[in-house]
Formats: sequence, structure tokens, C-alpha cells
Amino acid sequence: MKGFRKILLMIIIVMLGVSSTMAQSENISHKFVIKTNPLAALGGPFWVTIIPVTGEYKILFEARTMQKQSITLGASYLGPSLLLNLDELTNEGEDVSGINTRGFRGQLMYKFFLSRDSQAPEGLYVGPHFSYAAGTISSKDNDTDKIDMMKMNFNGIIGYQMITNGGFALDIFTGLGVKSRKWTASGESEEIFDISFQNKASASVAFGFSFGYAF
Repeated sequence: MKGFRKILLMIIIVMLGVSSTMAQSENISHKFVIKTNPLAALGGPFWVTIIPVTGEYKILFEARTMQKQSITLGASYLGPSLLLNLDELTNEGEDVSGINTRGFRGQLMYKFFLSRDSQAPEGLYVGPHFSYAAGTISSKDNDTDKIDMMKMNFNGIIGYQMITNGGFALDIFTGLGVKSRKWTASGESEEIFDISFQNKASASVAFGFSFGYAF
């Protein structure tokens, strides 16, 4: 897994270097961007302390709506984390032979671009970001023994999206907002999974990056 992260970092560094040395005079205008972040498969939106409950497998689609504005829609499948698969940890236990992990996440982001020399979807931007995730972990022996999970985020973000003349796109953002989490236990799930959880709303710090292809 460390080797995968090193390779991914190397790819990003190389593409940034290619972008900074390009000297093409033509002005290429991109209207759409398709992006993802494979590192999200290590840990999705649901965590217990430092343990990832899910991994996230997502796709993002961004489209220019006006010269300096764009909208991004995201859809994700939530499944086992590639970093720490809970099913592999529990399938040899005495209380449960294994667990199923499943769910989904939707995202909506609207960007207002501030860069003078470029138009959407490239450059410095600000805007609102909303996401909603729902998931379930359940016993393979009895699917009524389960924990339903919900997480909702609303953030104000600032970020930068770089697009090379070849179409490679790299989007990085951060921001502040609020998040709400809810865990609902059914059956004997609390005794089986032995997970300590709280329903609460709190402040959040947003950070994310993705890369893909613009056209």
C-alpha cells in the first residue's frame, strides 16, 4: 500500500512538472472534467476513532455553467476499506463469522472562479460543498444485527484546479463547515461489533483532492 501511494505521488509530481514547463501558445478551453481519487478506497466517510469503517469508490463530474462558474456532481459506492477490512478481522471470531459493509455517498459542489486569466473550470475558486453519505455494517449470520450510519457535511471551500494543455486535471481544496453524524443500532449489533459511537453535530475541516481528465 505504501508503494501505491509513492507511485501516485510520483505521477502527480511529474504531471505538475509537465504543466509548468509547457510553452504552447494556443488557448485550449475545457468545459467538462471527470475526476476520481483512488486513495479514498483506503478510508471513506465513516471512521471510528482512527479505524476506517468503509472505503469509498467515487467518480466526480464537473461542468462549466458560466464563464467563471461550474457545478460538480459526485457519486460513490461505499464498501470495505482497502486499508483495514473489517470483514477480514471478524470472520474468525466466535460471535460473528463476518460482516457486510455497503452504502453510498452523493456530493454537490458549486464553484466561483476568481482567476483573471482563466475561465471555469480552471484556476482559483471558492464555493459551497455539500455531501450526504449513508451506509450499513451488518452481520453475515443475521442481517438484522446491523448498524445504520449517516453523515452529512456542509462546507465553505477554497481551492485550485490545474488543467494542463494535454487535459490532465488536478483539483485540491480545503475549507470549514459543519457535519452531522448518526449511528442507529439494531438487534444485537452493539454487543457483536463492540463499537463505541455517538450521534452529534460538530465543526469540520474539509480537505480533498482529485485528478482526472478535462475536455
